[in-house]
Amino acid sequence: MRDWISLNMTPGVGPRSATKLLERFGSAENVFHATRGELEQLRLKAETIESVLKREFHEKAEEELSKVREIGGDILVLDDGSYPFLLREIADPPITLYVKGDWQTCFEAPCVAMVGSRRCSTYGANASEMLARDLASKGITVVSGLARGIDTAAHRGAIEGKGRTVAVLGTGIGQVYPKENAKLVGEILEKGGAVVSQFPLETPPLKDNFPYRNRIISGLSLAVLIVEASERSGSLITARLAMEQNREVMAVPGNITSKNSFGTNYLIKSGAKLVQHWQDVVAELPSEISAGINLTNHRLIEFAQESLSD
Repeated sequence: MRDWISLNMTPGVGPRSATKLLERFGSAENVFHATRGELEQLRLKAETIESVLKREFHEKAEEELSKVREIGGDILVLDDGSYPFLLREIADPPITLYVKGDWQTCFEAPCVAMVGSRRCSTYGANASEMLARDLASKGITVVSGLARGIDTAAHRGAIEGKGRTVAVLGTGIGQVYPKENAKLVGEILEKGGAVVSQFPLETPPLKDNFPYRNRIISGLSLAVLIVEASERSGSLITARLAMEQNREVMAVPGNITSKNSFGTNYLIKSGAKLVQHWQDVVAELPSEISAGINLTNHRLIEFAQESLSD
């Protein structure tokens, strides 16, 4: 455990270089027994090589694990049987995963990611909340990124549906960003959800961290649903990552006059599944999962009956 945490804390070691090191040496422990010449062959930065040779973060790694457990969290490592199997499948998975809450139950259920614009419209927020509520009420874990806008609405909807939701952070689990979502994090944990991060405990909200967070959001999930996204939205990056990870990509259609609909409508034109109701999402999940969920839409039946009686 210490070697994995230490490797994750080493400057210059991201998921890609960590994968390269593990492929060469077989385990985190073996990395720290490598010679300078062996490390140089992998074209690592000089500061990274020095840090590994000096085992610079070994002591800090032990302190880190202790601090994480003090706040009720844990750290999963790549060779741990508890590490989420879907995330393990992606290219260059994070070698450590900081978790807090009832993460085991969350990951045992089928997971669907919901992401979208931070500056969302009322329509987008309502759609996100409704779909998350319906999916969570059916036993699906809703995964999102705790950002303002669509992400926040998705987490709240899942809680309203008396289901579970996982917030994947671009910070350490000892931080909350944005700060106004501190209460929401408390509700997520209280209602059986979880928070997850690949970053050390007190990592601040650095801009470069959020693309890594997006890889985890899609990597944990069977499918990714984009609710609202502008032309340059980070949610489109998540959609691209999901495609690379062989995940289902879906989108909620939007008003053609709204800039926040450009991304979602473009995805639909490009082949993403158009989603109007939670059944549209479930229908795209593996058959062994969708078969166990009642796809009857009572609201549509009531609407049809009212229409026929008019």
